[in-house]
Amino acid sequence: MSTPVSNRKYGAQKIRLTILCARNLVRRDLFRLPDPFAKISVDGSGQVYSTNAVKATLDPKWNTHYDLYLTKGDGITISVWNQRKVHKRQGSGFLGCVRIQPSTVHKLKDTGYQCLELCEDGSGETCGVRGQVIVSLLSRDGARGEPASAA
Repeated sequence: MSTPVSNRKYGAQKIRLTILCARNLVRRDLFRLPDPFAKISVDGSGQVYSTNAVKATLDPKWNTHYDLYLTKGDGITISVWNQRKVHKRQGSGFLGCVRIQPSTVHKLKDTGYQCLELCEDGSGETCGVRGQVIVSLLSRDGARGEPASAA
């Protein structure tokens, strides 16, 4: 099965992102636990993926992986949302996010699971947000879309 054209970029590297779990999420509702899911996006490329929601927990376990196609300037944003609240008001289901800068993507690649602190908007501010997300980035098959060399 071929990769959709929208996911292909000349010189893009295939990276497998595994999102294992989140821990210690903030409880915004007094009487109910959230149904968290994670949204993964490659900044500026149109690649967007979502995990399944896990019912009634502050410590969801997803253990899912996604193959992302990244160029040198691409960062990754992982945001965590409460599925129960996401459609009620703009931003009302937001539980936190982490932005992995392009330079950090290459530092974290092939280093095992990493615990990343959730923040308000990717800037590092944690006002009203708590928790961590555990991820792994692995190199896959090298560059894509480069012309074959004449032999």
